[in-house]
Amino acid sequence: MNVAEPVSALFPGASGRIVSALARHRRAGGDRLTLTELTRASSVVASQTEAVLFRLGLLGLLAPRARGEDVHLVPGHLVWDALDGLFDLGPALRARVRARALAELDPPPPHLGISGAVADGTATGPSDTLHLTVTAPAPLPEGWVRGVERLAERLAADLGNIVTHALVDGPAPGAVPVLREEPGTPPDRSWSPA
Repeated sequence: MNVAEPVSALFPGASGRIVSALARHRRAGGDRLTLTELTRASSVVASQTEAVLFRLGLLGLLAPRARGEDVHLVPGHLVWDALDGLFDLGPALRARVRARALAELDPPPPHLGISGAVADGTATGPSDTLHLTVTAPAPLPEGWVRGVERLAERLAADLGNIVTHALVDGPAPGAVPVLREEPGTPPDRSWSPA
């Protein structure tokens, strides 16, 4: 999975690069670009850019414009908000890891953290990794370690990336917490999003 440029990875070619450039510009607070700025930001020649802009205009993502004119985004368009979710996959990733861990590990680990290129949003291909740091419960239930291995295998299938794991004694420095035990709460209610 390419989490660094997900829109371009999902929609290869000129369209994906132009939509990515427009969405990044919108996320930075902009709503207007010159054609030159857009071609430079997307690395797409002007003739191809015009064809893509025409289609995006028909979808209502852009204000009506003549060939060669500045590009004005329609910032309130529903699709821009949907694309925002693709530019920051961190919350969805943490929710997926949390949900899988709670569903597949009994009992859930006292602490589960993630790190690596997938976790920090810099992954650009399937060889980039997500690393799980898992604190095992005490006493260690039979088959629990195999459950962690299956969790890593399922997450690798979900993400299209390599997922590694390590059993640790406590929270690993630098890992983003996904699950942590809340002291003083009953065991069935002790797991909260980190």
